[in-house]
Amino acid sequence: MSPQEPVQLGEYRLLERLGQGGMALVYRGERTAEAGFKKLVALKRMLPQYRRDPSLLERFAAEARTNARLDHPNLVAVVDFGIEPEPYLVMEFVEGMTLALLLQRLVEMGQRLEIAAACFIGAEAAQGLDHAHRKRDEHGNPLGIVHRDVSPQNVLLSNEGAVKVSDFGLVKAADNVVQTGSGVPIGKMSYMAPEQADHRQVDARADVFSLGIVVWECLTMRTLMPPNDPATASQMLQACNFPPPSTYRPDVPPELDAIVMGCLVKDESLRTPSAQAVGMQLREVLHEVAPGYGRDQLARLLGWAFPERGWSIDEPHETAAQPSVEERLSMPQIHAADAMQRASAAPPQPADPAPANQAPAHPPPGATRPDASPAAPEAAAPSPLATGQVPALAQPSKPRRGGSTLPWILLVGAVALAGIVVVVALVLLFVFARGSSQGTSPPPAPAMEPVQQSADVHGLTVTTDVPGARVFLGDRELGAAPVALSEPELNGQPLVAVAPGRQPAVIEPDRLAELVQGGPATESLRLLPHRRPDLAIFVRHPRPATARMAHTRRILGSVPGVILVPPANRLGRRPVLEIIEDDGETVRVATTSCDPATVCVLDGARADVAAPTGAP
Repeated sequence: MSPQEPVQLGEYRLLERLGQGGMALVYRGERTAEAGFKKLVALKRMLPQYRRDPSLLERFAAEARTNARLDHPNLVAVVDFGIEPEPYLVMEFVEGMTLALLLQRLVEMGQRLEIAAACFIGAEAAQGLDHAHRKRDEHGNPLGIVHRDVSPQNVLLSNEGAVKVSDFGLVKAADNVVQTGSGVPIGKMSYMAPEQADHRQVDARADVFSLGIVVWECLTMRTLMPPNDPATASQMLQACNFPPPSTYRPDVPPELDAIVMGCLVKDESLRTPSAQAVGMQLREVLHEVAPGYGRDQLARLLGWAFPERGWSIDEPHETAAQPSVEERLSMPQIHAADAMQRASAAPPQPADPAPANQAPAHPPPGATRPDASPAAPEAAAPSPLATGQVPALAQPSKPRRGGSTLPWILLVGAVALAGIVVVVALVLLFVFARGSSQGTSPPPAPAMEPVQQSADVHGLTVTTDVPGARVFLGDRELGAAPVALSEPELNGQPLVAVAPGRQPAVIEPDRLAELVQGGPATESLRLLPHRRPDLAIFVRHPRPATARMAHTRRILGSVPGVILVPPANRLGRRPVLEIIEDDGETVRVATTSCDPATVCVLDGARADVAAPTGAP
């Protein structure tokens, strides 16, 4: 977080920035209320440059509407949605990590993910997706929800071992008023189904394909398709000739190979038909290889892989730890009575005296007696309606001796009791204030203090194997390598390093955010020698769209953002790009003035062929 970022959104206070995607920022936040109530949440807010686009605002609202319909332990729950002072989405806070971060840590440790863990994670994610796929509206009509962005980055693992699918930002549903136009793929190319990459209509089976890729990568500890090369990924999807996991991990059983490869079939009519089927098949294998494997075992794996986070789970033969007497006494005392007294508008007023012609001992059925108080035992007697006895109005009971003075006695008692309550409340307030002045309860931390703490530990230094290579963050040049990058500088764009005669190196936004947040760290980029290196081009565009080669229709990636473009087409000329928008319109952009030694900045404005602009 930076000083320019808001501290409060609606009823929620922002504590720390957790990450950033292509269109939104995610924060850890907190909602507080009376009597010491606190609830941690995750808040998503759109990047400022996208808030003025009505179609993107509607897509953000569509994500909130769709998530609000879903209620499943394997899906991240949506808690709230607001538009003032800016659009924001409130979700449950999952204390843990992404599956992508776990896989990365295991690779760094030289370890593999257990087969049982891969089956469990895949089966749990499949259950959550199946709930979304089968959801119906209030009239019983299927909603046709498709996630369209299932990837390790969007599978969350809690420190308690729960598996939750997150980020329905690209969801397709029947009740969304914003639909994706033809010819526009949405999602990460390296996790797309073939029909999604071909811009065809998708259904739940597209998520099945993506989930198959996730399980394949969990078993092999490698990526199935290159994440930073959408052109190669597109070609691999066209062939769909993937090796089974046992090719890289011989201990994968044949039945597990069959489950994964059943998800990765190109023809959706021959693919495993539902996420529910995938989950059932994975659980059958899990029962064979590790009976009883579940959340506790996954939680212990996370604690072992990330010991610096201090997560642990008690062993089954151990009793849960309890605070000591000293720890209990040191806990801040929250007085609910004080909060209730502040909420009270005024002390209760005595009811009007009963009419002279009505016996005070028998109020009408359903009425409240004015003398009802702890000092009047007869007020606790059950009413005639409660016992089923209806009083006979023709035979009223005789008034008791001295009955005319009884209401006054009770009224005096009620007033005395109210005075005692006020005195006790004042004494409690005095004791609480005195304890606070002696330092028994520390003052609340300043709102921006968590930001200062996180800014000191987060950071990334980027180096290259080519001295003096130029490093860019989107369309902004950071300087010659090595360069330092802090979390507030992230803008949702990839980092690119370029040098003459070298192939550009790219770090995608999701990976970049993980590196910066896990800092301080150093990332070394290798720029391979190449006779005709690709052009690194940053395409400016007011709305999310897809870039492709005009003549070959080869998909290059999403814009606005950085794409890698071959330096010449089949005729030896600089290629022309096509920017395909959500509404199906195509914008052609020339690359004639781009220099391979820098990141070229082009404007994807609505024009037949837009002239490129220079770097700012």
